[in-house]
Amino acid sequence: MDSTTDLIVAPATAPQPAARSIVRLTGEGLGSVLFRLFVLADGSRLRLPDKHQDAQNVEVRFHPGSLGSRWGELPVSLLFWPGPGGPLGAAVAEVQLPGSAPLQAALVQEVCRFGARLARGGEFSLRSFLAGKIDLLQAEAVVAVVDARTPQELSQALDRMAGGIGKKVEELREYLLDLVADIEAAIDFADDLAPDSVPVADTTEAAIGPKIQHVRQHLDRVAVQLVARDSGGQAGLPRVVLAGPPNIGKSSLFNRLVGRDMALVENEAGTTRDWIAGELCDAAGIVTCVLVDLAGIGEASGNLLAEREVSMAADKVAREEIRRADVVIACHEGDSERDLGLGDFATEYIPVVTRVDQSHGGKASTDGRGCIRTSARTGIGVEALRRRILDAVSAIHRETPATIRLRAGISKANESLVHAEKNMTGCDGGSPDEALLAVLLRQAIDSLGEVTGAVVGTDILDRVFSRHCIGK
Repeated sequence: MDSTTDLIVAPATAPQPAARSIVRLTGEGLGSVLFRLFVLADGSRLRLPDKHQDAQNVEVRFHPGSLGSRWGELPVSLLFWPGPGGPLGAAVAEVQLPGSAPLQAALVQEVCRFGARLARGGEFSLRSFLAGKIDLLQAEAVVAVVDARTPQELSQALDRMAGGIGKKVEELREYLLDLVADIEAAIDFADDLAPDSVPVADTTEAAIGPKIQHVRQHLDRVAVQLVARDSGGQAGLPRVVLAGPPNIGKSSLFNRLVGRDMALVENEAGTTRDWIAGELCDAAGIVTCVLVDLAGIGEASGNLLAEREVSMAADKVAREEIRRADVVIACHEGDSERDLGLGDFATEYIPVVTRVDQSHGGKASTDGRGCIRTSARTGIGVEALRRRILDAVSAIHRETPATIRLRAGISKANESLVHAEKNMTGCDGGSPDEALLAVLLRQAIDSLGEVTGAVVGTDILDRVFSRHCIGK
């Protein structure tokens, strides 16, 4: 693993046209590199706050001996955290540039020329975690923020980044640590105390049992809370996409399934250029999945070059959505089913014929391949398709890596706490074994530490942070 003090740099925003872009830097020698890169807006030497001051936003321009000779005077802002109070526990700078990919790349290249290296994926988050600024649950939420594709997904990921779950687990871990400290003090010093000495903590079942129960009850609440977040809103729901060639009635079928006109419907190919998402409910009105209407995929349409480029871009976006789908509804019209490779992208693949009222005499059926014949106009086959979708998503159990690890950690902690309770009651007819009780509680403490990262191996760190992109 690379040093955690190396000077690193990376773009923190995508290299595409935008109002602003950000480049992030941290590590030893940061200050000297910034002095070589920038001067103040009035041309004087850059001044940075010392480590005892708060973060500052400084208006700067490129140093004439650096990028200024090529890029001239540009509106550049430098947000600088001087020391341990910052988000990484060390000095860190974010350079806010005009949204130009060549400019962003030029700055990264210049910083590397001054001795920095390009950050690995997730390295900024890793340094923040190692500095104790975020826990492991928050670090995993960074990935969810980057991957969020809807406002609901982003809101849920940002909520996770706020750290409420991790803080609660850490509070319970600290509670157990205090409890173990009292028990071990009783073991080590009880025999040495005179009758008039200050007594050690009470380690009887009446004193310790309720405290163990308190921890178990709160752990159960934490688990329920996190699972509820993963299953609530669009972020935790299975994703079902309607895919197929342009202008075959996908949007009409989408509107019929969600029960309202969300997608634009026109008798012209390429009407849908981006994806539209809606919620599909079961018979009880419970939202079961996210239904997505995609742009048509296949050959680029349009006579003008600009139209063809837009069509190709829409095709690319549609295929990206197919790749992240849990269920693909492969739509085609009539008897000619085009092989678009849709079945390679999802575990569940539902072939559908659209507009059967126009091509099949209005009769709905399911052939030997399980292909459902539908008509959005008359409603033929729509309920059969809805049932097929609900059956498919009911078999999908989605959990985030954070939820899986939390569930495992709480399960292990509860197992140790149950054994501790049995030890307290003296199941063998004898008195409780205080030494064994301390060992069991420490096992629970370690299990909770694996959830937040207080106790964690390098293999878990690699799994968590390898999923981060560069610059995060």
